[in-house]
Amino acid sequence: MTIEGFIGKIRVGDLHPVRVMGVINLSRESFYEESYAGIDAVLGRALAFAEEGAEVLDLGAVSTAPGSPSIPEEEERRRLFPALEAVLDGLGEEVVVSVDTQRASVADDALSAGAGCINDVSGLHDPAMAKTVADHDGSLIIMASKERPGDILDMRDIVANLGERVRAAWEAGVAAEKVTVDPGIGRWTPPKGPGHDLAILDGLERLRVLKRPVMAAVSRKSFIGAVLERPSPSDRLPGSLAAAAVAVYNGAHLVRTHDVAASLDVIRMAEAVRGRPAIAGAGGIEVEVFGHWGHPEDLHQAFAGLGVGEGGAKALGGKGSFRALSLRGVTSPEAVVIKQEMLARGGDAAIPTGALRCDPGEMEVLVLGTAAQLRGLVKDLIDQPFRLPTISGAIEEALDRLEDPKRYW
Repeated sequence: MTIEGFIGKIRVGDLHPVRVMGVINLSRESFYEESYAGIDAVLGRALAFAEEGAEVLDLGAVSTAPGSPSIPEEEERRRLFPALEAVLDGLGEEVVVSVDTQRASVADDALSAGAGCINDVSGLHDPAMAKTVADHDGSLIIMASKERPGDILDMRDIVANLGERVRAAWEAGVAAEKVTVDPGIGRWTPPKGPGHDLAILDGLERLRVLKRPVMAAVSRKSFIGAVLERPSPSDRLPGSLAAAAVAVYNGAHLVRTHDVAASLDVIRMAEAVRGRPAIAGAGGIEVEVFGHWGHPEDLHQAFAGLGVGEGGAKALGGKGSFRALSLRGVTSPEAVVIKQEMLARGGDAAIPTGALRCDPGEMEVLVLGTAAQLRGLVKDLIDQPFRLPTISGAIEEALDRLEDPKRYW
């Protein structure tokens, strides 16, 4: 389940460096006044961010901070388009320019002018937005939102909302690889408190089920000020860097920040600790460990410390460690055998309905089980027909790579 996508021409995902998006606010109503850049300063800010390492710039002319006034479309255009023209003319194709807007008509003209991405914090509230982006073959960032930007409080509802919005974007014609998701961290609405944002940040990895790149926009936000007792956004840089590091470790592929130079080393270090995906493959088969909880050896020691006998402690260690694997390139007969073998061990495998009909072609299978069950699967597939011995070897290799230092450096 390797995640792969595009922001404009920039590749984002598991196999690419975490990308940095520099924030350029064209609105004086922004919660962080120092991020504002007027028309005389916008190109200088853009050039500085590009020099510091930003590969994407996000221009926004309307603040969505709680209490911000409503800005008419005419005023959004007056602020946005001269700045957009200046940045596009000054940087050319050096960076991808994203436009933060909730209006499809503004997005239409921005993409026509040369922007490569639309960052919609309303979650496609404008029914024409997705079709507009599709018509320009643009990239789209969708933030989790229902009635108002960022009004979803917990990760369970965020995942469901983004799943529905991503599908809506695809149905409107937006290319699947050009959609990125944003969980909407921040006090966008009064009911949302620091605890909600911390829980979202901690659970960011849950967004992997959507199979889309994830953007983290945590820079200098109010939950950081609440935790660290820093009421002014100007005093929140250390907390922002810590939050960005956690976001990257938990799976973010794109970090939106007001502080490009300060963030870059933090992002790279967190990315190194996160490591690359544990993937192995051969003969057209690819296996990825996309979830793992518990380590057999650690649990072995924990059970032994409780006085469990050596044999029992070792067996329980394998039973207490859970793994989730994605197998890609599998045929229908192979999928059915894998599911039967896992069910026989008390685990399971999710296979497409087409596998039961013996549909031709290759498919993806998700295997769910304990470390002990997967060891048994590896052993029993060795003597099976089709390419099941190859699949067995790929599963074993992918599991071994979880602990391989080469996955990190």
